[in-house]
Amino acid sequence: MPPLNQWFFTSDEVHSTPSIVDGIPPSEERLRRAKGVNFIYQAGVMLDLPQITLWVAGVFFHRFFMRFSMVQEKGGIHHYNIAATALFLANKVEENCRKTKDIIIAVAKVAQKNAKLVIDEQSKEYWRWRDGILTYEEIMLEQLTFDLMIDNPYRHLFELLGQLDIVHNKHLRQAAWAFCNDACLTALPLLIEARDVAISAIFFASVHTNQQIDDISGDPWWKYLNGEEERCTRAIEVMRQFYTENPLRKQNPSLPSPAFDLENTRRRADTLLSQPETLSSTGGTPMDIDRASRSPAVRVNGGTDNAGEAKDGAADRADSGPRSPGKRKEVETDGHSAQERAEKRARLSEDEGELVED
Repeated sequence: MPPLNQWFFTSDEVHSTPSIVDGIPPSEERLRRAKGVNFIYQAGVMLDLPQITLWVAGVFFHRFFMRFSMVQEKGGIHHYNIAATALFLANKVEENCRKTKDIIIAVAKVAQKNAKLVIDEQSKEYWRWRDGILTYEEIMLEQLTFDLMIDNPYRHLFELLGQLDIVHNKHLRQAAWAFCNDACLTALPLLIEARDVAISAIFFASVHTNQQIDDISGDPWWKYLNGEEERCTRAIEVMRQFYTENPLRKQNPSLPSPAFDLENTRRRADTLLSQPETLSSTGGTPMDIDRASRSPAVRVNGGTDNAGEAKDGAADRADSGPRSPGKRKEVETDGHSAQERAEKRARLSEDEGELVED
């Protein structure tokens, strides 16, 4: 099948990039691509950027290296420099309004692998990244031919889940979202359109969560969405290779891969009568469904805390501060007079939170 436009490539073209022509093995180039996009993700999280912006930056990164080499010895540019430039450009294209200074500081911290590093605006590190980003931005714009309109799979994902009436299925939805995130770590955005990535994400999520999707009007769900089986299979093969090679987590052994077969993800219409419980929406808002599927709350310090909800650093620090002894939990006997209880409360109030200097 011919490429859809100048930014979609065949597998042979992806395996003959300028970097590979300059001598980098294909596996090494895949590793550098994954590291570059992971660099974007880490800096983006530090800047609190939307995932859509990070996808756009990742696509800029991948497209650039289809026309430029990573081999510095042969005039190429290091993948981290282009990753920082792609993030800088995507921030402007998506109008996220992060300051240039903040972006430079974030990428410098990620490059040094130290989130607490203090980067002064007058330091050599700051100016090295600043000059590099502004210089490489011109080169990137030229290589991208100023084609900066990028589609993303996330908007398609929620539309497609809605069409299948399974947008309320939390586990399947989250697995599909994670697939889209990981897809940008590979060359998949160069091989298929964003909508096909979203369909492949649903395919992956169905297999991963072991949940079948109902046929629609007698047709398999992917045909109802006008998805092509060949493209879904192609996407899964790319992601299977990524998960098997595990380039970003070499220390962890890869897990056995499940059998990916589209037919295994469908629940045929003739079985729906015998299996009344389906993935279809049961009514209510997504928040209602999520709330019903949450794990039991974990008790923390006498209260409750929903499992899985992250706390920020400030809360953790406040939680670990000085505390008064556990005298408040003592059971007061009926023999205590009101005056004794009042005096006891007064003593506890005076003690609580008081810092004694030596």
